[in-house]
Amino acid sequence: MEKGTKFVRTMMMVCGAFAIFFTGFPHVWSIYQPYAMELTGWSQGQTSMCFYLAMATFVFGNIFGGRLQDKYSPRLAVSIGGGIFAAGILLSAFCMLPSPVMIYLTYGVMQGFGQGMIYTTIISTAQKWFPDRPGLASGIVVTANGLCGFFLAPLSRMLLAQVGISQTLLIVGVMVTVSWLLGWKFIKNPVSSVKSTAQSSGEKAHQYTSGEMVRTKKFYYLLSTMLFGLISYLILSPLSQTVQIERGISASIAVSAVMIGSVCNAGTRLILPTLADKIGRIGCIKAVLLVSVAAMALLIVGPAPLTTVCVILMYGCYGGIMGSFPSLTSSIFGIRHSGENYGFVMIGIVIATFAAPAITGVVNSAGLDVNVAFAAGAVSAVLSFLSLLLLEREIKAESGTEAGVNPC
Repeated sequence: MEKGTKFVRTMMMVCGAFAIFFTGFPHVWSIYQPYAMELTGWSQGQTSMCFYLAMATFVFGNIFGGRLQDKYSPRLAVSIGGGIFAAGILLSAFCMLPSPVMIYLTYGVMQGFGQGMIYTTIISTAQKWFPDRPGLASGIVVTANGLCGFFLAPLSRMLLAQVGISQTLLIVGVMVTVSWLLGWKFIKNPVSSVKSTAQSSGEKAHQYTSGEMVRTKKFYYLLSTMLFGLISYLILSPLSQTVQIERGISASIAVSAVMIGSVCNAGTRLILPTLADKIGRIGCIKAVLLVSVAAMALLIVGPAPLTTVCVILMYGCYGGIMGSFPSLTSSIFGIRHSGENYGFVMIGIVIATFAAPAITGVVNSAGLDVNVAFAAGAVSAVLSFLSLLLLEREIKAESGTEAGVNPC
């Protein structure tokens, strides 16, 4: 590879990771929430809706951004998506009003949709630059998303205490704008020499369009694997600190567990897909799901000190799933339309995002023990594992009747 090409690829990865970093911003909304409630008088339910709207519209942004970059160029998708994302955060600073409708539009819809557009575009473009190591490429940029909470949470706490929520949103919005401009400059498809390598190594198998993909059993098995695999984590995550404290674990250890879990989340986003390039993606995800089943079961039957260990393990499992699925999707359905295709697979995130709180809500309203919710999480992880087995069987059945090598 020529020196100039290496520089362009390096800058694409660095600027792509920097832009992806801020797509983790909704996950620190819980830190902003008390300040928003105090300033505006919104209820907890009203402020929490900002997070759920951002998560839901994020997936639809992935679908639209993926289609745009597949049909035209990554630069166009990043230009539009990054602009919507940055504008959404900046405008949120001026939407602390008695009614939350405007911040639903800016922080919720604009941020989530814009984030989705750049998220899938950057992941897909990174894989095209590394056709022989797509897991490594997607893992690097997705790791940045996992690190957002680790770095942005303490910075947000400091700024919120010193200048308030509106000024803090403006500062974050400026940083997002810088990442958007850098992304616009450097995120682009590979040059011809790398592109030809990608075509030879990454496009041997059939390249599914989204329309073709959704007519296959493999898509629904893959979607189910993601959906059920994430529910376990999403049930535990909001309870991760309180359940430890209720079981006699000190608050300092409980907080440390969440911080260590965040590091594990980021680490597995990089390590697992990189490892999967060598030993197989489905095998790696099987291991993650088995750990999820064990962790959720130990939350129910294990001694109290194991609760902290289980929390950390579940954070790592979440990162493993989020880091592995972009390259797994590309290996099954091809890299040519990977942006839009992964957007459709991420519909599983939307369903899981709303299913998990619904499960805990039913448990709470019925006055049941929290272990019932954890049992539901364990069952969900088992269903995810079974869905993955069905996916593997379907892939093996096809590889036995079609030319080519099983990519997973």
